[in-house]
Amino acid sequence: MNAPLSSGKMLPMTLFAVSVLFSLEVQSSDAPEALRELAVHVVSARDERDARGKGEMIGRRRETTYRNPEGELVRDRFLGVIEIQPLIDDRLFDGMEVASWMFRRGERLVLHDDGRWERQAHD
Repeated sequence: MNAPLSSGKMLPMTLFAVSVLFSLEVQSSDAPEALRELAVHVVSARDERDARGKGEMIGRRRETTYRNPEGELVRDRFLGVIEIQPLIDDRLFDGMEVASWMFRRGERLVLHDDGRWERQAHD
């Protein structure tokens, strides 16, 4: 994959796994705590900066507000791009790994509201 440069030369494109964080928020006084969603998207980009920009565009385009079956207003809000990983192969194929997180038995991964990951010992 290549992208054209203004000079006419082609710049190689790389596939990236972009982790995008969302918050699903019910807009009512007795609503439960917001539900977080981490979505991993594959994008083709020149570099990590370009991949981040594409991830942010995906996030902003997804933002929406709708009514749930109970008639409450729900806001699907983009919180940010929290991780970008270049894929090892530049071609997608069946069964390809696009993202992974390592942790030890007894640990759990905790995602904070600011997008930081933390490993914690499981109680």
